[in-house]
Amino acid sequence: MSYLGEFRQNARPLAAAAIGSGSGLMVAAYTTSVFSPYLLKDFGWSRSQFSLLGLTMFSTVLVLPLIGRLTDRLGVRPVALIGALLMPLCFIAYSLQNGSFYVLLTISASVLAVGSLTSPVVYCRLIAENFDKARGLALFVVTGVPALVGAVLPRVLVAVNDHWGWRVGYRVLAAYFLVGGLIAVMLTPRHERGLDHRGDAASETAQTPSSLDRQSAFREIVRKPAFWLISGAILLCALPTSLHASQMMLMLLDTGIDKPSAANAISAFALGSLLGRAGCGLALDRFPPPLVAAAAMSLPALGYLLIAGAHGSVPVVTLSMLLIGVSFGADADIPSFLVARYFRIEVFSSAMSLTYCAILLGSASGALLLSGSLAHYKSFEPFLYLMSGAVLAGCLLFLGLRRPAPPPQVAERFA
Repeated sequence: MSYLGEFRQNARPLAAAAIGSGSGLMVAAYTTSVFSPYLLKDFGWSRSQFSLLGLTMFSTVLVLPLIGRLTDRLGVRPVALIGALLMPLCFIAYSLQNGSFYVLLTISASVLAVGSLTSPVVYCRLIAENFDKARGLALFVVTGVPALVGAVLPRVLVAVNDHWGWRVGYRVLAAYFLVGGLIAVMLTPRHERGLDHRGDAASETAQTPSSLDRQSAFREIVRKPAFWLISGAILLCALPTSLHASQMMLMLLDTGIDKPSAANAISAFALGSLLGRAGCGLALDRFPPPLVAAAAMSLPALGYLLIAGAHGSVPVVTLSMLLIGVSFGADADIPSFLVARYFRIEVFSSAMSLTYCAILLGSASGALLLSGSLAHYKSFEPFLYLMSGAVLAGCLLFLGLRRPAPPPQVAERFA
């Protein structure tokens, strides 16, 4: 099948994955920080205390492997349906909070755990099983939709929050997630290929690859050196994640720019994310994936250095956020692409879940470092310098990956 022919044949699963990602957990990464200034003003939390929200990512580490294995066994449709119904309820809960920081932590942990049902761990399986030659570009489409939404939605939410209050803003988000999630579930094919079923006639022998139970599937994954290199690199590159979520608006305001300029910088971040996804997706289909990963993920190192020394310069802050956004876009495609290259389709979501656990551990560890840094230095600058070095170290790990052998054709894989 030709490069573009894969898009013609698989338009429906591509649309389902793109809409699902565009109305799921990835969009929350662009919108959560918009509410931070309003919550701090109304409830009086300190910035160092608020940065502890990143610790809630540990809750996702507990559920992601289960979600990945369920997706490999049951398929995308039933797993995504649960996420589409539960995630809006979490944002309704956000709108009802009473000022208890522990309630905020509980809701945030629930958003991450439930939102993982709408994450790339689930939806990118549709791409891994249906695309081969154009897999990188298809991943760009899937992860590019959240970036497009993220370029517009923060500005809308700022206007809603300023006019009607942040509680209404959270409810607008809840409605968006519900409608988009249900549309994605309806588009998802009922019968997916490459599922790791057990108990049917073909798997009774317990000798076929598809009859792996959960323990043996994870054992297969962790025995591969590629898993540790990918996970280690992603973990280091994920240390600054808390800056991209709840702390982004606060970090930008800390540079000395005003709130409208900060909102524009967040839009530049989303635009950079879209550019990163496009460039990375096309490059992954044409060049060695380890080189593409290292090059794409190295850009935020420069961005963090620039933003640390911006001191109120709107152009410098905007350029910095654009560079950071490019890597944020690339890191959505790279784990999915590398996992699809180095692991079998029967364990794709399981391997993705473990890789995302590394991302979450990195994010939570970064949140601890950020909280301590803010408490001691009262500024984001020292943390930004530290993150620049950590990201460069992660890029070096990507270069340790061996070039994978060309994957089998999709038609042969499912023959």
